[in-house]
Amino acid sequence: MSQAAAIPEKGTPWLGGVMIFIFALTPLLGYAAQLGFAPLMALAGLLVLPIMGKPRAPAAPALMLLLLAVWAAVSMTWSPAAPPPGSLKDYGDIEKITAVKLFLQLALYGAAVAAALRLSGQAADRTATVMGFGVLALAVVVGVDALSGASIFQKLRVLTGDPIRPDLAKVKISIGCYVMAVLFWPAAAALARRGKQAGVVLLLAGVITTSVLSSADSCLVALAAGAAVWFLIKATGKIGGRVLTLIVAVPFVVAPIAVLWAIQTGFWGWLHDFVPPSWDARLNIWAFAADHIQDHPFRGWGLDASRTFGDAIPLHTHNAQLQLWLELGAVGAALVGAFFCWLAHGVTRAAETDRGAAAMSGAALTSYLVVGALSFGVWQEWWIAVGALAVIACIAVRRSSGGYSDEWVEISPVS
Repeated sequence: MSQAAAIPEKGTPWLGGVMIFIFALTPLLGYAAQLGFAPLMALAGLLVLPIMGKPRAPAAPALMLLLLAVWAAVSMTWSPAAPPPGSLKDYGDIEKITAVKLFLQLALYGAAVAAALRLSGQAADRTATVMGFGVLALAVVVGVDALSGASIFQKLRVLTGDPIRPDLAKVKISIGCYVMAVLFWPAAAALARRGKQAGVVLLLAGVITTSVLSSADSCLVALAAGAAVWFLIKATGKIGGRVLTLIVAVPFVVAPIAVLWAIQTGFWGWLHDFVPPSWDARLNIWAFAADHIQDHPFRGWGLDASRTFGDAIPLHTHNAQLQLWLELGAVGAALVGAFFCWLAHGVTRAAETDRGAAAMSGAALTSYLVVGALSFGVWQEWWIAVGALAVIACIAVRRSSGGYSDEWVEISPVS
């Protein structure tokens, strides 16, 4: 099937406009309001739904996520975090439930991703251009502010009538590092394909500078891991993609077993003597989570159960794999692991025709998973939205290169 037959050039101006809109707002949200990525992606989904046509049977990745949402909802029947039935008085109360949010995110974020797969080459090119320069602008602004000790952010908060302490301001702008660590790869590819190599260097400098000055260690780890995968796939093609798939799968399978083994052998105790306080706290959380996973290894403790263990787990486990095992058991970990392995396998397929695009996608996937394994909770809406945004960015770059292939199975909306 030809590209023209699969995705007609005619009829995508609206879709392209929506994609340009979300990336035009990315610098602002990435710098000052990261939580805004969730409503932005939801809005994008709503804007494209009317012209997406009839819903199709869910493709493989959408089906995996649908099953995950169903299992998460079922787990609320035994979760200690389940709200009392009498407390759900209106839609606002229901909408706050994580299980409900998962269905909404799947429908809306999924629609936005599906829309990106229908972009014409011209619309994708414009989208990739706005995305590349937008992420570059974000890196420059955040990097300059990091050098100033977040003074710009503090002044902005004063102007809005909501002053903030200098230390908290540094933490706030550091969150933008994680957005940049994931979007760095498609942004760098977009800039490089437009002959803006100096922009790529400036982008990298901004990400590293901000990460170092704001002590965003996991961002640096994510960037380094992404770079390793980029070089691997760029050099070996499909072999690198297969290695990536294995690397993605292993943590979802062995995370709790690996932690328990490390504790029993004394390696965990040895690590405590060498890591800084923030990482020492992570080690304690991971050890507690791994121990409690043994109580319900198949079904887990239930959705959001991580929030019910008091000081032992502040809000979440700071590790996606352990949180999934703890809350949704082997079932949840397998479904999410299968989804990300599907994405990694897609990188392998892409390497057959465009190693550069495959390396970009593999690096972005790796950076996203590394950050998720060290910093944020699995169900944080804005972080899930950033993941969907990264998928759209990679699709836009690949579509603009003329390398579209039917191997990219469309993630159809399920509502």
